[in-house]
Amino acid sequence: MGLDERLEQILQDLRPVFRREASFHWFVLLLWGVIVTTQAPAVTSYVNALGLSEGYYHQALHWFESKAFRVDDLCARWGKWLQEHPNRHTLKGQRVYVGDGVKVSKEGRKMPGVKRLHQESEDVSKPEWIRGHYFSAVSQLLGAGEALFATPVMLKLHDGIEGVNSKADGTLVDKMASLCVQLVAKGSYVILDAYYASEKVLTPFRKAGIHVISRVRITTVATAAFCLCPGKHGSGRHRKWGSDVKLKELFAPLDKCSKALVRLYGKPVTVYYQCFTLHWDSPDELVLFVLTQLPSGKPIILLSSDITLSGEQVIEAYGWRFKIEVTFRTLIQLLDGFCYRFWLKAMATASKWPKNLVLADYPEPVQAQVVRKVEAFERFVNLNAIAMGLLQVLALEMPKLVWAYFPLWFRTLPKHGYPTEQIVRLSIQHLLPSNLSKSRPTLLLTKLLADKIDPFPGSPHHDLAA
Repeated sequence: MGLDERLEQILQDLRPVFRREASFHWFVLLLWGVIVTTQAPAVTSYVNALGLSEGYYHQALHWFESKAFRVDDLCARWGKWLQEHPNRHTLKGQRVYVGDGVKVSKEGRKMPGVKRLHQESEDVSKPEWIRGHYFSAVSQLLGAGEALFATPVMLKLHDGIEGVNSKADGTLVDKMASLCVQLVAKGSYVILDAYYASEKVLTPFRKAGIHVISRVRITTVATAAFCLCPGKHGSGRHRKWGSDVKLKELFAPLDKCSKALVRLYGKPVTVYYQCFTLHWDSPDELVLFVLTQLPSGKPIILLSSDITLSGEQVIEAYGWRFKIEVTFRTLIQLLDGFCYRFWLKAMATASKWPKNLVLADYPEPVQAQVVRKVEAFERFVNLNAIAMGLLQVLALEMPKLVWAYFPLWFRTLPKHGYPTEQIVRLSIQHLLPSNLSKSRPTLLLTKLLADKIDPFPGSPHHDLAA
């Protein structure tokens, strides 16, 4: 089986999401366009990359607002497929997910959801304030050998508009918790940053049977278990919480700590740690705190809702969180997956530093347009995210075949031996024209292009099958 055949085999598993055959066909075409385009990413580029004429541009554009499917259903189906993948990365036999948010700069003055966003980063090239969109993302870890990918499951626009979805209204922490509960398999582990470490995440996770691993602030205060003295009880209800415990005061000298060699960010690192089981969000539930001291001397406190994990497992698992940052970088730099350009004419021109758009301020027809436009944003981003996930899956499943068709050379290559998303993409781009010229009936792309190119024999286009 070739790379293109395996890719389309996976896409066929997503077919039940689409109520119309035409919508599924355009999904396949646009996804192929994302992978094979060499122009600046846009819907026009995807159409050009497939050799289609300008007569099909508006049909491709219509896909992003089609009523034949929902992006939430598409991503949920994609997530179900990833859950059963043999290369899923596990911790104690359970799947591992990573969640985080990403801020995307957008200058559109008539683009719903654009607002003033603050960037907390040590990178001096990033401005402190930007105008843009905020997406929450959930990825599942896939790996083989030493190669590890955070494969995107769903990215959701979670800030900038009030009232677009009453069930999801709340803080960004509430929305992330809701997104994880929706997508993550029961019994799995979700790795989150310190921003999401709160009762708002732990409570719904426990109800859904999901574990969380996160970092907490160095100033965190936990609570010891309360022991009721027999025979001594005054009026009123029993006390639930014990005495406060300031975790930063529990750090011990290195010679009194446990020592472990763990793999962090691809390198073996010696760390020192202490483990404490205390109460934090609930007087009825215990959490595991791992007080960690890195070789640099920096102390950090990690939290796990699964108290059966060892300190070594928690530290190494939290190091996997960085993989979602690599995913964001690849999605932005390789595919430019946030380069959507959808505006709403009926929307009032936003100010230079806009705040949240209140949906109730607009008449019902405009509210419906705003909801459709937000759906279009999410479809564009998740189309690129699924394309990137497919590149990662092919890198893990068919590394030898990818290297066989790789047409270029790089001075530096991955040490683990598995190709990156860029290498897989270049291999497919090199391989596709020869495959199309054979007009293989097993390839869905060949059939779709033949149906769409033939009716316009005189139109100018770059035919990949030529």
